[in-house]
Amino acid sequence: MTFPLPAPASLPPRPAALTRRAVRGSGALLCACLAVSLTGCSWWMPFNPPHKPVEVTSLFAIDRYDQNVDRWIAPSSPGYDRPVLPEAVQRAHFDALFARYFGTAARDSSPWNQAFINTAVYRQAGTDIAALQRRRLSRYDNRLQSTRHLGYGQNLRPHSAEWIDAITANLDVAQFERSPRYEPKRRAIAIDNALVRGLPTADPSFSDSRIAGEGYPFDNLQISAIRPGTPVYIVGTSVDGAWRYVQTPDVQGWIASSTIGVVDDAFVSRWRTTARQSLGAIIGASVPVRDASGAFRFAAPAGTMLPIAGHDAQGYDVLVPVIDADGRAQIRTARLAADGVIVPMPWQVTPHHIATLLKALIGRPYGWGNTGFYNDCSSELQSVFAPFGIWLPRHSSNQMTAGTKIDISADTPAERIAYLAHHGEPLRSIVYIGGHVMLYLGNTTLDGQAIPVVYQDIWGMRPAENTRRAIVGGSVIMPLTLEVPEDPSLRSLAATPIFQIMTLETEPSPGLMPESGDDPAS
Repeated sequence: MTFPLPAPASLPPRPAALTRRAVRGSGALLCACLAVSLTGCSWWMPFNPPHKPVEVTSLFAIDRYDQNVDRWIAPSSPGYDRPVLPEAVQRAHFDALFARYFGTAARDSSPWNQAFINTAVYRQAGTDIAALQRRRLSRYDNRLQSTRHLGYGQNLRPHSAEWIDAITANLDVAQFERSPRYEPKRRAIAIDNALVRGLPTADPSFSDSRIAGEGYPFDNLQISAIRPGTPVYIVGTSVDGAWRYVQTPDVQGWIASSTIGVVDDAFVSRWRTTARQSLGAIIGASVPVRDASGAFRFAAPAGTMLPIAGHDAQGYDVLVPVIDADGRAQIRTARLAADGVIVPMPWQVTPHHIATLLKALIGRPYGWGNTGFYNDCSSELQSVFAPFGIWLPRHSSNQMTAGTKIDISADTPAERIAYLAHHGEPLRSIVYIGGHVMLYLGNTTLDGQAIPVVYQDIWGMRPAENTRRAIVGGSVIMPLTLEVPEDPSLRSLAATPIFQIMTLETEPSPGLMPESGDDPAS
């Protein structure tokens, strides 16, 4: 697929030097999805000053780039409504996604699956879960850190000993080894959007905000988020009862107790059966959902999956979970419009349908680990591909396992760009550059050469000396060039130490394990 060169106002002419040389060295033009952080303020504290006073943030001139999705995925193109994946491959992906959420077979990674909980979640009788909690508590205990690695609160002051001690007492690490076995009463479902946290606290923990690449928005305790209707298994509970440690289809982490309801056999049976008959996916950025009585239940982000109980020409009746006074989940129905709100899964993977998702999401703010219930780079691609029945892992590096991977990290930046332009598959090739992923859309032409165009959710870019960030702060479309015309001091995304291309073209491997590492977000 070839895309037109954007208008001059969208992408200014590249300096002559850009056609003569490639970016040298292996430094990365780092996106905000890397596990380092950056703040919008520029504080200076005498006990840990930077080498010299610098302005660590500025705004990147993204308005110079055409963000009209139709310009890059043209409705007039011959293949606009042609599938980009074989039907059998897409069906296999959908079956794998369904198994991950609702499956009952031995290798199905569903939080409601007894076999999965006993053999995978409790594979080490809870000792590994307890060890993870201890590592996290140690990491955020400033008494154990060097000055360079202190954690700071939203007030830009280091966390106190009392802060981490209170979290430690409320966590009760020993609970994870007391009952390491599946119990049906621990099954639950998200009744609202829920942030997944590294520890049972809503307090953020930032690194030093005066250093480029650290601070806001990178709350180190923020892991991910789950959407309404997501099955979970309750692994543990905080002492005060305000937090639950859960296994989701993607990750493990702490969520607010008020965001889930416990389910019983009758609930699970109806939810699974209806979902198997017809499962729907939200394709709007944030769709308000009201039940049949008119009560607002939640705002459903793109990629939210809800069982469809019935439909007509005007819309769909979907199941929604609500919670009663005793914390038990109940099923209600909600009416959603048929036009541009929800689609039956798996939605056919065509350029037209992918463009629909991109139009809904493009320009939305960046949210590290789903901060503010916005997406970061990897969760953006999860939102794009979920309606098609394609599950992608939560972590950017693990998304490379979803298809056929080619590692061209040893190539020069110019060779990487040329390879992607000539061998990438538009709309199903994902580029990983170390902590960041981008969706390859196709090519434009610049100076007579094919230049790849990518869609990405990115915080910012950096120069070689890593002294500042040029903030993009959201989901955008950009060409992948050797230099950045607006600011040649910035490093190209094609010049990172890691450069891998994953293409969705084969059936997924069964039984993929969900992520539960120290820092799953990215």
